Amino acid sequence: MKIHFYWLGILTVFFLTACNKGEGLGGSSSVEGYVYNVIHNDDNFSFKGDTFPALGKKVYINFGDEDNVGDDTDAGLDGYYRFDYLREGNYKVYALSEDANGEKTAEIQKINVSSGLNRANTIYIHSGKASNTAMIKGKLWVKYYNKGNLVRINGQDSIPAVETRVYIKNVGDEMQFNDARASDTGIFVFQKLQPHKQYEVYANTERIGEIYKNVLTPIGRTVEVRDAYKVYPSESEEPLEFTIIINN
Repeated sequence: MKIHFYWLGILTVFFLTACNKGEGLGGSSSVEGYVYNVIHNDDNFSFKGDTFPALGKKVYINFGDEDNVGDDTDAGLDGYYRFDYLREGNYKVYALSEDANGEKTAEIQKINVSSGLNRANTIYIHSGKASNTAMIKGKLWVKYYNKGNLVRINGQDSIPAVETRVYIKNVGDEMQFNDARASDTGIFVFQKLQPHKQYEVYANTERIGEIYKNVLTPIGRTVEVRDAYKVYPSESEEPLEFTIIINN
């Protein structure tokens, strides 16, 4: 009787496998493709990333509408990957991007697998310290006063506020979370900002008149950062420029 039950189990597995026409392993089809890693470094104001084959990165495949991973493999030296022994049907292949906070996002390519070898669209994943972030860029000016009288420098009322500190904080917060120094042209940049947030950018200014010397008041502007991989304010918006006052 044990022998009969054994062969009955084998036949049951055989017929279940033969009748299962859904996506998964056990077929003669294959999926191949390439995955590339776009690396976003700091101090890259165009947001153009360096692209390399994603050597050693995990590539995953899901069967049909399943959320669970069906199989995985490692991308090769040139970013090439391949899944074999698939049945015909719909599949999703993907690899994981990682942003500056360590959060991971699946970069998915869907593919309908027919008989033989099938090529999926190239997968691009993103990583690096500036991945999925944005920038705020502006210019800080300064006016100098002496006992309430404007001091013109090189014939100019305002000049770049060289080496002056500029601060940034989340709207609603009391304290700044970062600061930058204006360059020799007054330009300042805040990098690696999270998108879909509002930030307040400001510097400290004095008031006109000797009586107000060393009494500091923040002056600046609120900037909305909408999408990643962009510099704000955008070209269609008012430039982020403001002028502080220093009394001598």
